[in-house]
Amino acid sequence: MGTITIDDVEHQIDDLTDVVKIKVSRMHEIQNQMNAMNRELAELQVVFQAYVNAIRDDMKASEDA
Repeated sequence: MGTITIDDVEHQIDDLTDVVKIKVSRMHEIQNQMNAMNRELAELQVVFQAYVNAIRDDMKASEDA
């Protein structure tokens, strides 16, 4: 299944207790959720900046008119 390093000691996941395996699995799920949220945040920042740019362009166009 792989390894996990805790306090600079590498452990085989297959050798861990079932309780610890469940916690390690949950940690992976949480890490995946955090990665997805970070991607979503990055996308939202791009969209937000696009709105800022659009507002800036609209204001400039109305000043030029």
